[in-house]
Amino acid sequence: MFQHIPIALAVQLASWLLGRSLGVSHAASLWLGCFAACSVCIMREITQREYQWIEAHGGGRRRNMPHLAGLRFWEWNGHSKRETIAACAAVILVALGVQAMGWA
Repeated sequence: MFQHIPIALAVQLASWLLGRSLGVSHAASLWLGCFAACSVCIMREITQREYQWIEAHGGGRRRNMPHLAGLRFWEWNGHSKRETIAACAAVILVALGVQAMGWA
């Protein structure tokens, strides 16, 4: 459980370092990394939901899936919701903590 947290933190750190190497301010790089990390986790769960739908209802064919089926957050399983929320919360807390300490 909570396997997305280290991935999200790694994406946030990589984005932060990339931003700094390009001359972007600490705060902007930090929040860009936060956005990137949340995006990666959310997109992974959307993709997972699409595959689940295709297996369960689509007869193994993507063309049978309704548009935006993966975006139906209310249909995600509990594990997917918890993983995504925890990972996004972790990177937001890191960004807020770094800013509160005056490092960004």
